[in-house]
Amino acid sequence: MITALLFDMDGLIFDTETVYKKSWQYAATQMGYELTDDYYQGFIGVQDPDCERMLCEHFGEGFDLATYKVIRDQHFHEAREQGIEYKLGFHQLFKTAKELNLITALVTSSHLPEVKHNFQNSDYLEQFDTIITAEDVQNGKPRPDCYIMACQRLNLIPSECLVLEDSNNGMRAGKDAGCQAAMIPDITPPQKDIAEIADYLFESLEQVTDLIRSQTSS
Repeated sequence: MITALLFDMDGLIFDTETVYKKSWQYAATQMGYELTDDYYQGFIGVQDPDCERMLCEHFGEGFDLATYKVIRDQHFHEAREQGIEYKLGFHQLFKTAKELNLITALVTSSHLPEVKHNFQNSDYLEQFDTIITAEDVQNGKPRPDCYIMACQRLNLIPSECLVLEDSNNGMRAGKDAGCQAAMIPDITPPQKDIAEIADYLFESLEQVTDLIRSQTSS
């Protein structure tokens, strides 16, 4: 039985991953570097400081991270001000989860100000039973700390919780925490090891709604 849904945010609730990718690649290009699609895949679901460390190692000595971050952040914030769309099926899934009295948590690698900005025109944040952001954990995804913390805060056995993720790194974190995990890919398909350990592989959040409804009728 699933008693709780643990939601990732970027690429799962909001269509932000494409915007992030464009901003990271734009800044690299402006500085004379190339951030390829393949290398960027390793950033998805990972906290920014870890991604920035990887970037410095990738581009090597002489890479000006401070300047890069200014260009990247300006590009991202300008793009975000045009509006970030919710992913297909989120509204109905959240509504159904509440109707079925499922516990809900938001577990994201993003920082709290980014979370508040994305949800600013809704009351969703008030309805999550707990919220865990980058500020709350020392080790981000793919380490399981954030999902372990969510289960502890909710006083739930991990196996009762269904992690909802769009990234391979997020799936690793959820499974290593002992949770059930469903991947709804955004811009990255499941890697072979993830496809083997995933409890569910879905095309959209609409299928998650069907799943939780089915357990109440079985």
